[in-house]
Amino acid sequence: MTTETKRPHRWQPMGSPAARGYGAKHNRIRKAMLRQEPNCRICAQAGRTTKASHADHIVPKCLGGSDDRSNYQPLCLAHSRSKTGREGAMIGHARRRARAKLKAGDA
Repeated sequence: MTTETKRPHRWQPMGSPAARGYGAKHNRIRKAMLRQEPNCRICAQAGRTTKASHADHIVPKCLGGSDDRSNYQPLCLAHSRSKTGREGAMIGHARRRARAKLKAGDA
């Protein structure tokens, strides 16, 4: 793809963590959860012990997940990045399919 045919970059800043819903309440839940369950849940299922550093939403907030403690799981950095990447790809794919469906309906 040449520079002339390249699509414009659509990245936009998302705002501060607090503006995205990760304020004081999230920090309280995160700290309490990591005290109660200090190891990565996915590593533990594989028989490994790895210190968790991230409070992950099991069902992402952008897909309707809640800030309830039951929707959080402790993950290490590697598993948090991996899960977030898969979710981002899934959401992007769903958006592209929806746009294609709308365009097909307009034709």
